[in-house]
Amino acid sequence: MKIKMLGIDHTKAPIEHREKVAFSNTRIIDFLNILKKEKNIQASVVLSTCNRTEIFISYEDKLTNDIDVILCNFKNINLKDYKKYFVYREDKEAIEHLFMVTSGLKSKILGEEQIITQVKNAVDIARENDFLDTNLDVLFRNAITASKKIKTNLKFNKGSFSVIDSVIEKLESLDISVKDKNCLVIGNGEMGRLCVEKLLKAKANVTMTLRQHHKGNVIVPVGANIVNFTDRYNILNKFDIILSTTSTNRYMLTYEEVSKINLKENVVFIDLAVPRDIDTKIFSIKGVTGFNIDDFYIEEREIKNLEDTIKQAKDILNEYIESFYKWYFNKDLIGSVFDISQKVADDVIFRVNKLLDDDAKNIVERASKKSIEKLIFCLRDNMETKDFKNFIDIIEKNYLNEDM
Repeated sequence: MKIKMLGIDHTKAPIEHREKVAFSNTRIIDFLNILKKEKNIQASVVLSTCNRTEIFISYEDKLTNDIDVILCNFKNINLKDYKKYFVYREDKEAIEHLFMVTSGLKSKILGEEQIITQVKNAVDIARENDFLDTNLDVLFRNAITASKKIKTNLKFNKGSFSVIDSVIEKLESLDISVKDKNCLVIGNGEMGRLCVEKLLKAKANVTMTLRQHHKGNVIVPVGANIVNFTDRYNILNKFDIILSTTSTNRYMLTYEEVSKINLKENVVFIDLAVPRDIDTKIFSIKGVTGFNIDDFYIEEREIKNLEDTIKQAKDILNEYIESFYKWYFNKDLIGSVFDISQKVADDVIFRVNKLLDDDAKNIVERASKKSIEKLIFCLRDNMETKDFKNFIDIIEKNYLNEDM
């Protein structure tokens, strides 16, 4: 197999290192264009979330440059400083890791609901930029399908759970209820909208920032107020809780500006972005309580029947992992299967040629091909790879070359 993965995540790297290698969608496209220039790299999917950045590649022969070198050059960081935080996986290990990540089994919030969408978006970016080959396409499709099945059939916690649920629980554990609090959410992407929806459900008064040029193009949750993004500093003193969730590479709230504002006596700043949106010096202002993404998770001991649920999830993953392996190791035989189905169809037509008109012959031909293909693929899915290859070899040698 020829699949590699380079990753950095919350289990080894603190946020100050993860944010240096995080990607916005635009920067993912720029990076994919760099990878396209590399000899032997056939395709790549770049997954970048709050807690991880992972680069999957499909390649042939030997790579001219290692992925970590390409990444560090692109990000203008020193590989020596990051080597200890990077995780390198390939082939079987990379494949099985992807399934675990997509299902939420490797998330800080076990079974969290956003990761499937994030993985799907990463695949879509690769596809839209013509850098997704069949190997990665089928691999990610299987991982996403398996994870959707887990999400539908299993519950890791009380209903759907996300980082904003963890935020609300964390605040409540500190005797900070969001009910009736004035909350400002900076950012109107998927995470921003999710935060708004969850806060509204918790009966908070929620305002969401919106850039002027995005008006009319953004779905605003019902019940939320809207304020122009450029006015955020002017209204900051009205809020009890401020959350920021953008995907930019600069601070949305700087210490220089916030320190000039007469904030409420007790105010909470929550930074859910990677790279970070809020200057951490703001957390030192009197009356401010500050959090970043690494402060939120769900304790595994809080989940009922955890071991049994994880086992069931892994059983589902293994089913789809095995399906991918069967496809991968047999994909070179697909052409032979089609050759066999065509030969069977020709054989059938030859035997009933005088009994059918042309339209009927076309119907019989298509039906014959579909039937034999279904039969052969059924055998493929229920045989060992070695045995299936031997089966195809026998048919090719003893049937394809036989005269009708």
